[in-house]
Amino acid sequence: MKKRGIVPLLLAGQAVNGFGDGLWFSVWAIFFTRIQHIPAESMGLAIGIGGVAGILTAIPVGTAADRYGPREVLVVVIALRGLASIAYIFAGDFWSLLVVSCCYSAVQSSGVGVRVSLVYQLLGQDDPLRALAQSRVVQHIAYAAGAGVAMLVLADGSRFVFVASILVNAAAFFITAVITLALPSVPSVPVERQRSSTEALRDLPYVGLMSTTALLALCWALLSSGLPLWIAEGTEAPLWTAGLAVALSSLAIALFQVRVSGRAVNIPRSVRASRVSAVALAGCCLLFAAAAWAHQPLLATLVIVVGMGAHIIGELYYVSSRWGLSLGFMVKEAEGQYQGLTASTEAGTTAMGPALVTSLVSGLREVGWVVLALVFLLSATPVGSLSRRALRDSRRVWRTDRAGDREVLS
Repeated sequence: MKKRGIVPLLLAGQAVNGFGDGLWFSVWAIFFTRIQHIPAESMGLAIGIGGVAGILTAIPVGTAADRYGPREVLVVVIALRGLASIAYIFAGDFWSLLVVSCCYSAVQSSGVGVRVSLVYQLLGQDDPLRALAQSRVVQHIAYAAGAGVAMLVLADGSRFVFVASILVNAAAFFITAVITLALPSVPSVPVERQRSSTEALRDLPYVGLMSTTALLALCWALLSSGLPLWIAEGTEAPLWTAGLAVALSSLAIALFQVRVSGRAVNIPRSVRASRVSAVALAGCCLLFAAAAWAHQPLLATLVIVVGMGAHIIGELYYVSSRWGLSLGFMVKEAEGQYQGLTASTEAGTTAMGPALVTSLVSGLREVGWVVLALVFLLSATPVGSLSRRALRDSRRVWRTDRAGDREVLS
């Protein structure tokens, strides 16, 4: 299959998957608390502990992708996610929800790294960033469509309709698995060239890069947890401003993700992109804090909108730099394992992010936003030195002239 035929299949799979995600993530909290009658505290604890499973499984699954082929492993992972989503129907208490949540999170997080590895190996060194950016655009559009259908589910409120929405989400996974199966198979790494299962973990520069830049993923917790809470408790802005922020973010991703990703096509640009992201996200935190000093609703809303502009820049550049650094510094014939490590570090931040951001914003108020700003700035500080160390390894698959990279990073 030619590359021109690969990208449409990748985008189709992402569209179907994104629709299911948008539907599910818009209804799951209400389903568990009002339909399954699980207390909110128990639900949050079960989902949070389940998120740890994604951290633990991403590297082993990535290693399996190197040994058995990323397409084959990804198909299995997606199908298992569909089965796990069906199992949510039967989760009626804390313990059953915990078990299902662990299974679901394990395949959800591990699938992210395997998919990136598959895209890279299918498209080679020239096209993966653009394809990944296009996939993210399609995913967000489809996610919005799924969220729109979720509004109908929430408006109805019956168990029958909620269960039907879960089955639709599961069907979306199974369809995505079939689409993925239509992609060309990537040869597995021959036995004599297979890397140790701890190869990525022992690559300290790579571990450092992925761990520090993963802190920039707190940008999602800012939007989902910190900002809505802050608008309600710390500012005069109307509550609908939180919805406006999400809408602005989704629109900006659809319009600009592909363009911004073109600015992280090599290592030096990816390093710069991570620094731009850190500065922008720190700026957005300071602006959100300043909204507390605006005593008029309109002025407070305007300050938050300006802060969202900085947040959008930070998120766009974070995603682009993350792709550029993780793809550029992978070791040959261990791509799945390395992307698994990348996914696990981001999963860790995603799992801990809401609790951290909520505690800082609710407990320390403006000071909490300042602390978050410092976290963002510090996360990008060691990227240059870690990149220079990583460039000394000749096994890397970076896509630019090595001498030029060293010169720029020195």
